[in-house]
Amino acid sequence: MRLRSVHCSSTFILASFIICCVWTVNGDYCEVNLCHNGGTCVTGIGEEPFVCICAEGFAGDTCTAKESGPCSPNPCKNDGECEVIANSRRGDVFNGYVCKCQSGFEGVNCQINVNDCDNQPCKNGGVCRDLDGDYTCQCPSPYVGKQCQLSCISLLGMEEGGIVESQISASSVHFGILGLQRWGPELARLNNQGFVNAWSSDPHDKNPWLEIDLQKKMRLTGVITQGASRMGTAEFIKSFKVASSFDGKMYTMYRAAGQRKDKVFIGNTDNDGTKTNLFDPRLWLGTFASSLWCAEKHALCAWSWLAVNSTSTPML
Repeated sequence: MRLRSVHCSSTFILASFIICCVWTVNGDYCEVNLCHNGGTCVTGIGEEPFVCICAEGFAGDTCTAKESGPCSPNPCKNDGECEVIANSRRGDVFNGYVCKCQSGFEGVNCQINVNDCDNQPCKNGGVCRDLDGDYTCQCPSPYVGKQCQLSCISLLGMEEGGIVESQISASSVHFGILGLQRWGPELARLNNQGFVNAWSSDPHDKNPWLEIDLQKKMRLTGVITQGASRMGTAEFIKSFKVASSFDGKMYTMYRAAGQRKDKVFIGNTDNDGTKTNLFDPRLWLGTFASSLWCAEKHALCAWSWLAVNSTSTPML
């Protein structure tokens, strides 16, 4: 009885194996897509049980290999864009490509840096220096701008009195020598003369600032600062920030182009000379005010604004 039972079981297993093999050979290989990376599975082509039609950029029996061609890897330098020439592919053979170069580069593979100074873009005696795909101009005073095309010779009147005392205010005022000396904001003018000749905040002022009410719409290109002397001691602002307002209530700190942090301007290195800082981009102001926030507390400060050619250039 046991021998018969074993014989019947073996026959059933063998029959099952034969049936399974026949089904596999005659079945639909593409019922489950065996082609990867977006390839299309097709049966009934030639002697192969199935064929994969691969998506652009892939090759191999099941589209698992990356296709090699003129643009893979990219032969174009300096961020050039590679493009296969139209109708240049026959089967798996590529015939050519072209590189679309970024501005400032040329050559078959964009490998040549064009000398952007050949056209002499710098105006007013500026010296051009070629960069990768760009250029920069070193401008002589008083010119500024990408091509030294702007003249910053117009002062807004802090030094010569064009801005009157009522337009100038400050966070606090220092009184020296038993209160007899008043270092008020109206004294914050370049090259001011006299024994008391600049503005100074109160020694206890933790956030000193000086403000100008411009009273008109204009654009500024920079600011000039200067120190002074008190009791024979040289004092000056080493660093500062600039803020502006259109309504005198909400103030915006100045930031350089593309930066997320407030711009900290480098101030003076002595009390006699002046320090010019230019704005890039230019500072557009409304009718109210612009403020200079001093990093040093209780330091002497005189200053002036620079405008483009006119003290009342209208806002565009």
